[in-house]
Amino acid sequence: MKSQNARFRISMTPLLVGIGVLLAIGGGTAVYAHRDLLHFYTNPGALSGMNRSGETMGGYNSHAMFEEDCAHCHAPVHCITDTKCQDCHMDIARQRAEAVGLHSLLPGTEKCQTCHTEHQGREAVISQVLLRNINHEALSGFNLALHETRFDGAPMACEDCHTQGRFAADEVSCVACHEEADGELMVEHSAQHGDDCLGCHDGTRAIIEFVHDDVFVLQGDHEGLGCVDCHEGTLFTVAAQTCDGCHEEPDIHAGQFGLDCARCHTAVAWAPAQLTQHRFALTHGDGALLTCDTCHVVAYTAVSCASCHTLPDMQTAHPPDRTPNYDALECAACHPTGDPIDTAPLAQIGN
Repeated sequence: MKSQNARFRISMTPLLVGIGVLLAIGGGTAVYAHRDLLHFYTNPGALSGMNRSGETMGGYNSHAMFEEDCAHCHAPVHCITDTKCQDCHMDIARQRAEAVGLHSLLPGTEKCQTCHTEHQGREAVISQVLLRNINHEALSGFNLALHETRFDGAPMACEDCHTQGRFAADEVSCVACHEEADGELMVEHSAQHGDDCLGCHDGTRAIIEFVHDDVFVLQGDHEGLGCVDCHEGTLFTVAAQTCDGCHEEPDIHAGQFGLDCARCHTAVAWAPAQLTQHRFALTHGDGALLTCDTCHVVAYTAVSCASCHTLPDMQTAHPPDRTPNYDALECAACHPTGDPIDTAPLAQIGN
């Protein structure tokens, strides 16, 4: 019996030795793995020492100042939280609370690390956010397909266009950047089209379609005009939209017709001219078509009713308690169409 036990112990020895070797190797591997993992969590990389604004937040000039205090940014379980970041970056907290500024527009701003990645070294500028993290077109209507890199090939960041820290369209200066790349082109382009680049460009190679008729209808003789015929100095953002803004009153008018040209003229041509906007019935009276000088005795900008309607007649026609002051009154103030029933309240004209 003893010999059998001895033989069993002898036969088990190689197995036990093998298990011991495996445990030793596994234990050593675990120690090394744990050491590397521990090193990663305790020293994942240097924090940024950059401070582009020069401001002090929470008593710190840069993240590097609290590099040894991991709990300054990291919380148990949840790791980085927006509340810890906003303890210093109170301006961001205000934007989100008041729904103003960039951080109120962007989704997922509770995860600051999505855009601002730390432990990239002392020279890392973590405020320069890569534009691929933002759907800029959905937020502003401007596509960043052609603005992923600067002219020098470096990745473009928000601050390259929003140089004053305000993320609004009226703060962006396209000219400043593009002048540096091609100054001659930009001088010519600005002279012809002005500096409102976003009025024509949406960030793609296509130019936003401009429908001139939405601003001023080009018809008749206006159709054949060149841009510079109306846009003085080739600045296409400013032009007169009234007839007298471009056309002087002709001598044939003799100063009698006024400057409401559309009453008689269309954009097709100056002649033939026809009075198309006349609120007062031209068949006033006996129904026959009146001539212009019947009412416009002195000039076509003034009306005289007294040549036909005498004061005694009007006093008879109006009730005594509603007799207007004929010396100061134009009849059209109460009878704009000439219809005696079409009257305005006397309170509007006085007694």
